[in-house]
Amino acid sequence: MAQHIAANFLGTLSKSVLQSAKYLSFSPGDHVIGPLTPASDSYFYILAKGTVKLIYEDASARPLIIDLYHAGDFFGEMEIIGMKTDDRSIVAMTKCEVYQFTGEQFFDLWNNCSEFSRYILHVHCERLIRSGNDKIHSECMFLREKVFRIIQDNLNVNNYFMYTKEVLAEMAGVSLRSLNRALAELGDLKLVETSAGRIHLYVE
Repeated sequence: MAQHIAANFLGTLSKSVLQSAKYLSFSPGDHVIGPLTPASDSYFYILAKGTVKLIYEDASARPLIIDLYHAGDFFGEMEIIGMKTDDRSIVAMTKCEVYQFTGEQFFDLWNNCSEFSRYILHVHCERLIRSGNDKIHSECMFLREKVFRIIQDNLNVNNYFMYTKEVLAEMAGVSLRSLNRALAELGDLKLVETSAGRIHLYVE
């Protein structure tokens, strides 16, 4: 669905707008935007064909893929407005073709083409929501693992947690509501069971 919307967005730009941009090709592995790109070399890109990856590049660790962009997607807008993204790069995964716009062209489109500015805002909202959902998912996994580790470290000889749920919530540093959600997830994974208010390891 997102790719369909992106393709439609590319179609809303007039032929003259697209012709005003540079049309560039990249081979797999090429940097479209490299790390430490100076502001004077910043451009806005719309991907016409192919797939690129947004990666986090840290000299002390392996590159981490943050996102993938496909035909009709855009990138480079943060660099255009002066945000520092020195540790992030855009790298071609396949043979790619892109429209490259200068900062002046970008702001001209923003001010004079409502479809363009509306779509940019729409995609940024989607990216924020997706980022938030990923953070929530990550924190839920962390809490689940933390609670399970506390339970394992405080079992009696019959594999029952030695304290109450209130104490477990305090040990985990969360509310009872969050604890109950974590316990339900652990129950779905058949790791723990709760019966008569007591918590114990799951037994087949």
